Amino acid sequence: MPIESLASRLHLALGISLTILIALAWWLGHSALHRSAEAYVLHRLQHDAEALLGVVAVDPAGVGGGAMPIYSQPYSGHYFMLRWDDGGVVRSRSLWTHDLPLPPLTPGKVAELEIDGPDEQRLLVRVAGYQLRGRSLVLAVAEDLLPLEDFLRGFERWFAVLAVTGLFATLIIARWIVRRAFRALDPVYRDIDALEHGITDRLSADVPTEIRPLVDKLNGLLAVYDKRLQRSRDAAGNLAHALKGPLMLMLQQLEQRAGPMTTDSRAICRQQVERVRDLVERELKRARIAGGGTAGSLFDPAEELPVLRDLLLQMHGGKPLRIDCGLDQVGALAADREDMLELFGTLLDNACKWAAGRVRCTIGHTEAGIRIHVEDDGPGCDDEELARLGERGTRLDESVAGHGLGLSIAGEIAEQYGGTLSVGRSEHLGGFAATVVLPLQRAGSAGY
Repeated sequence: MPIESLASRLHLALGISLTILIALAWWLGHSALHRSAEAYVLHRLQHDAEALLGVVAVDPAGVGGGAMPIYSQPYSGHYFMLRWDDGGVVRSRSLWTHDLPLPPLTPGKVAELEIDGPDEQRLLVRVAGYQLRGRSLVLAVAEDLLPLEDFLRGFERWFAVLAVTGLFATLIIARWIVRRAFRALDPVYRDIDALEHGITDRLSADVPTEIRPLVDKLNGLLAVYDKRLQRSRDAAGNLAHALKGPLMLMLQQLEQRAGPMTTDSRAICRQQVERVRDLVERELKRARIAGGGTAGSLFDPAEELPVLRDLLLQMHGGKPLRIDCGLDQVGALAADREDMLELFGTLLDNACKWAAGRVRCTIGHTEAGIRIHVEDDGPGCDDEELARLGERGTRLDESVAGHGLGLSIAGEIAEQYGGTLSVGRSEHLGGFAATVVLPLQRAGSAGY
């Protein structure tokens, strides 16, 4: 079962890391201590061998007779054995009836052995060949390692106790540090509560550096939702404002006519009902164009525009239309999919409504970012109408019929991403043209 808590993951990772580290340190320390101890014993055995050679040089017959007291006590743990080139053997009194291995070594050769000694001792033996007064001899000097190993084992036990104690102490301290570090997220929790109760509209950026990118992304997403909500409210307000006139006119007709409605009254009411139906149909088109994309999904023109083009051709099936799209290797854009669908949908739907038969959409790179250009071969607008379309805050009933609301929505989306919307006449098709420039990057590129 996966561990969901970040704190538990940190504690587990730290515990495993420290355990491996301490085990490795213990193994390295164990090897180093034992090698150092054996090197020290061999160095001491070399000195004892040289001292014994000095005694042999003075009195060859008296070397085994107690010249060095430590070699006289039986099973003292210190032993030597000497063999001359003629086969004569001299052993220390401490060996009693035991022998040490004496391999045939020429003068200058040294061998190191570990063997079982008398009284269940474990001996480290240094055997070397020597030349003394024209005669060859092999001298073996040995020492019991058990007392030294007992000391080292005691030291290692204390080291293990201290290491385990240190491990648990470190984990406790680390747990305290992690809990203290996670308290830095308390402002985020408070901001989320405030956001839920409508006290604030964004999260505070006063958070640790590691959390700041997440907070920035959340604030960006909140801004997208806020803009989208505002556009929905504006669209609802515009729709209500547009419906108000036809409904008031129909109400007046019904109030003024006490008897049966005349043909003119029916025509007026039918005209207003048609207008209401057109307004509702337009809102349904916007909903179909926006689609059901997940919030925050990236927008890939190569995948989305063909689907959007087919949908618009279906929606405007009453006229022969040709919609051309040029992408210029743009790739996926670092923008919200639903926003971009609404932007492209409103511009293309507006162009399809007024086009005689051809609509063209091109997307390319500029120094400022991504350039979106939508044009048609319809009647277009004169200079005065274009000037009115460029005014900010223009409502549906105050703008040129059929252009104002869609361009207003497109302008709000462009402004949301720090871009611009400009309108004019198409140089190639002769109708209306709208150009949006967005400072966007490709998804996955640096900075996104």
